[in-house]
Amino acid sequence: MTVLKIAAVLFVILTLILSIIITKVFRLNKFGFNFADLAFPLFAFEFYFISDKFFFHNWLPLLGVALSILSMWIVIYFLRKKRSFYYPKFFKFFWRAGFILTFFLYLALVISIFL
Repeated sequence: MTVLKIAAVLFVILTLILSIIITKVFRLNKFGFNFADLAFPLFAFEFYFISDKFFFHNWLPLLGVALSILSMWIVIYFLRKKRSFYYPKFFKFFWRAGFILTFFLYLALVISIFL
């Protein structure tokens, strides 16, 4: 269990570093990709993997509910403030905001492992 706790903490650092390196090496900035675009699915997979190993039930449904609420909030924001809904813009905004949400939920997961 101690090795998995260390791995959970290292995943935070290594995922960000790996995403930044891949973005710079393959020059993905030219195509509009950010390190967050690569780190988001990695954090979602790590969230599933770590929660499955440490808890009786994994926390993936919690992540799904949080991302669903985030998507509804973004749709309401676009319809109220922008008065239009452009799907590619929504998807890009959702993907980047989903990264932030997943990152913080993963940090909360790591903190709950140590408590």
